[in-house]
Amino acid sequence: MIGIDIDEVERFDCSEKFLDKIAYQDEIAHIERAKCESLRKQRVASLFSVKEAVMKALGLGKTSGVSFKDIKMSHDESGKPFVEVFGIAKQTLEKLYHGKKIEISLSHTPTTVVAVAVII
Repeated sequence: MIGIDIDEVERFDCSEKFLDKIAYQDEIAHIERAKCESLRKQRVASLFSVKEAVMKALGLGKTSGVSFKDIKMSHDESGKPFVEVFGIAKQTLEKLYHGKKIEISLSHTPTTVVAVAVII
């Protein structure tokens, strides 16, 4: 399965309330390490978009009970993003795609972000 999400960066804010709703502390720390406001907004949009793409790949809609915190994005030493899943997202991955993993790809400009999630 594949999930894709595209968003306009401008629609996102970096408010503590929004970040607390969608992000783990280490995800927030990654956002806050950005050197300028524009890059912080791109990182917030990217995080949101990755989580949406993963939900779509898993076939989880708004009524499934899945939470943004069921998906966590991190980066390896080279900077490559990867996700871990918990809760409903993990249960769905194990039930429908036992033994498979989720790969993600992400790209952004100052105005647009796109994320793709593939279950392989």
